[in-house]
Amino acid sequence: MSELEPKPIKVPTIKVVQYIDPIQLKTDLAYSNADLSSAMMEQAAQFASYGVLAAQASMQVDKMKMLLENTEAEVARRERDRKALAGQKSTEGQISEIVTRHPRVIAAKKALNEAKQIESVGKIAVESFRHRRDMLVQQGLISREERKGELSVSLRNAKEEEMRSTQERLLARRQGRLNGEDAVTE
Repeated sequence: MSELEPKPIKVPTIKVVQYIDPIQLKTDLAYSNADLSSAMMEQAAQFASYGVLAAQASMQVDKMKMLLENTEAEVARRERDRKALAGQKSTEGQISEIVTRHPRVIAAKKALNEAKQIESVGKIAVESFRHRRDMLVQQGLISREERKGELSVSLRNAKEEEMRSTQERLLARRQGRLNGEDAVTE
C-alpha cells in the first residue's frame, strides 16, 4: 500500500449514555390519590434528580458537538494533506463533500443525534415533573374541598338530627299535655 492510497478507515465506536430510563420515569411520575402526602414530599427530590440527569444529557450534546467539529476538521486536514501529497488540487466544496460522507463523521453525527434525543427525553422528564407538581397541588385542593364537604355534610346531618330530636321532644310534651288535659276534663 502506497502513501497515496487511502488507509483503511477505523470507525470508532462513540458511546452515548442513556441517562433516563423511560420505564423508570413513568413509574416515578405515577402517584396515588390515596397517598398524596408522600407524593408531594417526594416531588422536589425527584424533580431535582431528573433535572440533574437532563443537565448531564445537555452536556453530553455539547461534547458530541465538539467531537463532531473536531472529527470534521481532522478528516478535512487529512484529505487536504493526502491530495497535496498526490499533487492534486482540491476545492473546499470537494473537501466538504468528502468530509460529509466520511464514516467517522457519519458516526459522530449519529452519536450527536442520539445525544440530542436523550437530551429531549431529559427536557420532557423535567417538564413532566412540573406537570406532576401542578396535578398534585390540584389533587390536594380537591381532596381538601372533599373533606370540607364531608365535614359540612356531617355537621348538617348532626344539626338535622338535633332538630328532629327537639321536634320529637316537643311533640311528646304536647301530646303529654293534651293527654293530661283530656284526663282532667273527663
